[in-house]
Amino acid sequence: MKKWLWITLLALMVVAAGYVALPRYTVAKLEEAARAEDIEALQQYVDFPALRDNLKVRVQRHLVESMGDSVPPEFGELLTAGTNLFIGPLLRQLVTPRGISDLLRGGKNLQAFERELYRESMGDTVNPPPDDVEQSGDWQLQAWRFTGLNQVSADYGENGEVALRLIMERQGLHWRLVDIALLNDEMEKQ
Repeated sequence: MKKWLWITLLALMVVAAGYVALPRYTVAKLEEAARAEDIEALQQYVDFPALRDNLKVRVQRHLVESMGDSVPPEFGELLTAGTNLFIGPLLRQLVTPRGISDLLRGGKNLQAFERELYRESMGDTVNPPPDDVEQSGDWQLQAWRFTGLNQVSADYGENGEVALRLIMERQGLHWRLVDIALLNDEMEKQ
């Protein structure tokens, strides 16, 4: 009887260890795909429709909060429809495997990506904004933790400073990226 109890306990420990290790493994594979700019691998680890929807909701929320009481409540749905008209296509253009790869690498790569987006949106005749801050290297994983039974957050940055939070969610047996937060003022809210 004790033998079966020990075998069951050991099996449960192996399953629990696998459940805890799998999201960390997925984060490592996502980093690896971003560094290699492997589009197929990034598509495997990122749920692009869910990511775009979550980012759209966050942008809408920030827009409504920034408007405050200046917009009557009756126009709330009109404001939401207007933001969907502009934000949806913009997110489809920005939230791509290449965009995620550039974002995860951070540092100089992110600044170059921002300059390229600025040139595309403003045309080649306008000079891009100057580089005010010189950053070096890539962002590194600073910390990761379970935020729920089926959700993990991974914080990235440089020199101990957290600048980006990835939210991973379990979908079946796989973990996939479903949300991203830039942590300039988000950290103060949590």
